[in-house]
Amino acid sequence: MSSPIEEQEQPEVPLQLDVKFESIPETLESSYKEHFPVFDKGLVRGEPGGFIFHPHYASHAEKIYNMKVRSDDVWIRTFPRSGTTWTSELAWLIMNDCNFEEAARVPLTVRSPNIDTNYFAKWGDFAPPEIMDNLVTIEKIEEMTSPRVIKSHLPFYLLPPKLLDTAKVIYVARNPKDAIVSFFYFHKLVKMCHYTGEMDDFVDYFINNKLLWTPYFPTVLEAWAKRDHPNLLYLFYEDMKKDLPTEIKKMAAFLNKTLTEEQIEKLVDHVQIDKFAKNDSVNMAREIQAGLSNEGQTFIRKGETGGWKKHFSPEVNRKVDEWIAKNLEGTDLKFVTELD
Repeated sequence: MSSPIEEQEQPEVPLQLDVKFESIPETLESSYKEHFPVFDKGLVRGEPGGFIFHPHYASHAEKIYNMKVRSDDVWIRTFPRSGTTWTSELAWLIMNDCNFEEAARVPLTVRSPNIDTNYFAKWGDFAPPEIMDNLVTIEKIEEMTSPRVIKSHLPFYLLPPKLLDTAKVIYVARNPKDAIVSFFYFHKLVKMCHYTGEMDDFVDYFINNKLLWTPYFPTVLEAWAKRDHPNLLYLFYEDMKKDLPTEIKKMAAFLNKTLTEEQIEKLVDHVQIDKFAKNDSVNMAREIQAGLSNEGQTFIRKGETGGWKKHFSPEVNRKVDEWIAKNLEGTDLKFVTELD
């Protein structure tokens, strides 16, 4: 006969993340610090996998790995600047019966938090108290009411192991050329990862995996390999640009939600780039007003496909093309880099 103690629910034993993070010597060199003065202590690389992130993340990686996933969760996964905000706003509205009033009242960073946000820098070194008090931590995410819409740029292997078997996951891939350009402007905007150099050097850092959230291809290919899983919807940014109503219908069907034609029209209108850029709920207005960004840049930019042509020299474009071809060799993943 079991004792009362044995009959009590036993606490879960935390899972161990089998990834070791070590400092990247190149990010400690003076030339790197000249371009990234905010990374005075350098970045870290996790092995296996080669994932690059801030040292602050390394000490919290297992906390994210052990997050409790709910069956009614919706997780949005992307490489940064690949339609994350766009997709999470649509997913939240679909999951919440197109409640545009609530979406306007509550910032998207609260309604659909990004679990990486607290760990890509030491916020306390930059953020004022009002931002620190409202920073969405893992603990706060675990207290959110269901259904949760959660974002992350982390690869699957650094996220809770049962994520895909438990919750719905929408992965959005953007062609790497435009992702590089948008990531460049993100580094120009955000003081916590501010980049002082030019595009050509940034491209080198990107394709040689010396930036936060790189490498790019293992992340998109890891998700691509799981695209037939019933809990994964794999979308392309360029398809959303070309025919958003169709992609919204895909999202709604995947999330087991029914939308009227009128709701679809309202959703399409709601996320038009000119309106989106002026929407304080989604464009990081609170963080920008708190002085966390540099002047002359905006969080919501142009949302272009093919914008890379205005930024890449012929030499840089050849270099990027070779990098893409090498990484896609032997795969059936293809990207659209221009729209008609």
